[in-house]
Amino acid sequence: MIRNVVKNIELCELTESDADFIFNLVTQPSFKENIGDKGVIDLDTALAHLKEKYIAPYKDVGYGLWGIKDLDLNCYVGVCGLVSRPDFEVPDLGYSLLDNYTKQGYVAAAAKMSINFARELGRFSYLNAITSPSNQASINVLEKLGFKFEKQFSMAGYEGASNLYRLAL
Repeated sequence: MIRNVVKNIELCELTESDADFIFNLVTQPSFKENIGDKGVIDLDTALAHLKEKYIAPYKDVGYGLWGIKDLDLNCYVGVCGLVSRPDFEVPDLGYSLLDNYTKQGYVAAAAKMSINFARELGRFSYLNAITSPSNQASINVLEKLGFKFEKQFSMAGYEGASNLYRLAL
């Protein structure tokens, strides 16, 4: 668990009991548009997705996407953390919010916590971040965090171009 006192949030490892939250997150039209359709259609597929993409990395690499828990509301508002990808030697910063919680500072606060976690790990000299070229809100957040545009590329498993950003640690 990682805490932020400014936004009163903490980053928590998700568990199997969070399948409902993951279902709501990944089935939003905004998630599908900006991140992609994960094939989640019900709670069973949400649980399978949660186990594979969220819970397994905690054990496999020691980090992953954590739930952003608003301590005042006592609920998850989104996810943020480090995503390990086979095509990259370092993880990338990943995040997504439930639509009701966008533009409230959650991503910036949680992203700073995730970046600090990566620095404290001491295993990487930089972090990546990947976004679609049309996702201006995400691009704005990355630039405010200090990420610099590297290149546009085609990422396996995704349609269209993706932007790659980097942040020196």
